[in-house]
Amino acid sequence: MSKHLMGLMLSAGALVAHAQDSASDKIEKVEVTATRTGAVDVQQVPAAITVLKPDSLTRYGQGTLSDIANLVPAMSVQEQGPGVNNITMRGLVVRGIVPSEVQDASLVAVYIDEMPVTLKSANPDLKVLDLERVEVLQGPQGTLFGAGAMAGTVRQITQKPEFNDFFGSVEAVGSRTSGFGGDNHNLRGTVNVPVKNDVLALRVTGYTGNDSGYVRNQQTGATANAVSTNQGRVAARLKASPDLLIDASITASNIKGGINDAYSGLAPYTTTSLTPQNSNDNLQLYNLTLNYDAGFAQLVSSTSYLDRDTLYVNSGQYKATAFIFGGQAPLIGSSYVIGNAIKDFAQEFRFQSKPGGPLKWTAGAFFESGKRDLRQDQPTPGFDARFAATHNFPGYNSQLNDNAFTPDDYFSGTQNIKSREAALFAEATYTVYEKLDLTAGLRLFRGTQDFDLKFTGLFGNLVNSTPAAPRSAQPEVSTSSQTSRGGNPRFAAAYHIDDDHTVYTSAGKGFRYGGNNQPVPYAFCGVNAPSTFSPDSLWNFEVGSKNTLLDRRVVFNASAYLINWKDVQVFDKLPCTYYFTQNAGKIRSEGLELETAIKLSRQASVGVSASYNHAYAVDTVVTGIPAQNIPADARVPYSPKFSGVVTANYSIPLQGSQAIDLSANFAHRGESYTNFAASQGSYSRIPSSNTLNATVVYKTGPYEFGLFGTNLTNGAKISDVTTNTIAIQPGDNLYMIRPRTVGLRVKARF
Repeated sequence: MSKHLMGLMLSAGALVAHAQDSASDKIEKVEVTATRTGAVDVQQVPAAITVLKPDSLTRYGQGTLSDIANLVPAMSVQEQGPGVNNITMRGLVVRGIVPSEVQDASLVAVYIDEMPVTLKSANPDLKVLDLERVEVLQGPQGTLFGAGAMAGTVRQITQKPEFNDFFGSVEAVGSRTSGFGGDNHNLRGTVNVPVKNDVLALRVTGYTGNDSGYVRNQQTGATANAVSTNQGRVAARLKASPDLLIDASITASNIKGGINDAYSGLAPYTTTSLTPQNSNDNLQLYNLTLNYDAGFAQLVSSTSYLDRDTLYVNSGQYKATAFIFGGQAPLIGSSYVIGNAIKDFAQEFRFQSKPGGPLKWTAGAFFESGKRDLRQDQPTPGFDARFAATHNFPGYNSQLNDNAFTPDDYFSGTQNIKSREAALFAEATYTVYEKLDLTAGLRLFRGTQDFDLKFTGLFGNLVNSTPAAPRSAQPEVSTSSQTSRGGNPRFAAAYHIDDDHTVYTSAGKGFRYGGNNQPVPYAFCGVNAPSTFSPDSLWNFEVGSKNTLLDRRVVFNASAYLINWKDVQVFDKLPCTYYFTQNAGKIRSEGLELETAIKLSRQASVGVSASYNHAYAVDTVVTGIPAQNIPADARVPYSPKFSGVVTANYSIPLQGSQAIDLSANFAHRGESYTNFAASQGSYSRIPSSNTLNATVVYKTGPYEFGLFGTNLTNGAKISDVTTNTIAIQPGDNLYMIRPRTVGLRVKARF
């Protein structure tokens, strides 16, 4: 353990609930369901959990995963466009966003109620969820939430329909983004309809919005990354009998946007592209959840189905010109097109104990079956004619000669995956002498993945190619299967000194499935890549303290952790543009997380939270490719060492039901890098960011009028960087954060 962390261990502990304004001079209690044993005061849970109320986001006109991360120092999000993102926690990361990589399993699970919706590099951003709260669980959650929760879990908990009241709200937001940005607007509406008192109710939510682009394409003079969003959600609650409660929901979303990339060699917020860059994300979520009182326990059944189609179109003009035509002018316009068709079915059954008694437990079974078909190609207008002239090949046609999807297409490929997972899990807590809670849990799992790949086109038919003669009519094909099985145990002990002070310690295992590599042509790349890679796993050791002080006017929580991650799935990107994953080396992550909330008076509250993380390679990682070796003590990529958030809220009561609420938050996130070390290449700095948001809200009866500003100082600029490896390209790809935006918000409740 590092010397920096050892000096802080005495204040170790868990993170927590976001302080809310209320008429009381005390901090309200916040209950969570993260333990899967019913609602529990977050201050009594022996784990690091941050809870956000939706108002802490919507008052600023926000609500995306990146906005959530700004309020959770232990959580980082890299974002390249709408729904093109990557979530990291506690320094558990070895690679960035690779949209064409289907084997890069997520380390952070994303849930909507009981539905898992995780997808590495493409977690959905839904603004229509009508949230009750967001629970961010730091550290491995493999016992209750499975293999995708190796670093943590983000749970978005929605409001449920209410049986006997008709009510709703309408909210309109208009704003303007500085720089190359323009006008933004969105409209959100929610209505709760009691169809039959005490029996059936509906809750319907809709959202539509347009956000201006703010990155200028110097080829056209227009902004290139505007976003259009249309989403809807219908939730139903049925009291079928005194013992059976049924919740059903359908969520639909369509997001059309651009890519937020600029070039470091051009003016700020400027890109250059001969072809349009855009993204499209169509998603439908279906869920049916049954809660049945079985007498001795509560039975919960959750059935989910996800249907999602994504399209990602990025400019490939520099790669096409450099790799095919030796970098000679003129540039040839080329699009890098990646489409995903994803279907996923998940079923979970669990029994959970009822309140009361010294024993609390949950046990269940989980099954998931998924299919993902990825299709990628590089349509390049005029390619065939230029290739024919350059290489003395009269009449060359990409489709006829190299089996590409279409003419003028120098690479075409499909990667199809079928996956199945089954798991049994149980966790129990026993209270000894009303003071000491002892917890033990275990998840047993087995997962299989079948993988089929076919690459065609000039740069796909590389079985017998060499850099000097990169053309062959023989496609790259691969068919493989990988099965993993194992167990995730977890242990915890919490000692309740009194109702206001708890100390705890825990140890838990996290696990990620192995997978199948795409083939790497030896003659072209000079590397014998493995066809599969194995699972990796880690142990998280944590100590914590949760404290409520001064008659619930102050909450102070802290956690310290040590994580040992072995058989790490290391990503090797080759100069020939191919890549593969292999198991190599160990990573250690050490950190401290602190959070406090202070209720200064009935009107005023402040909160301060911070996270320190030191994650690094334990020993030199030998990959078999000297240039890709990871030096000992090298810091992990994409993870800042220090992050911190300060929030402040002040309410001024006026006559009757009128009030003015003032709120602000400031988030600092330290710098990070895109690889372990400069010697590996693809090593660029992601600069630190400082985000200041503020709002003034006037409330009168059922109405709210708000003035807000986000990123007011433009202190947050770059979310992600892709290092330039092509001489003719004007610098690195910089993925930009929306600059200063100021707007008005009007909300009416009925």
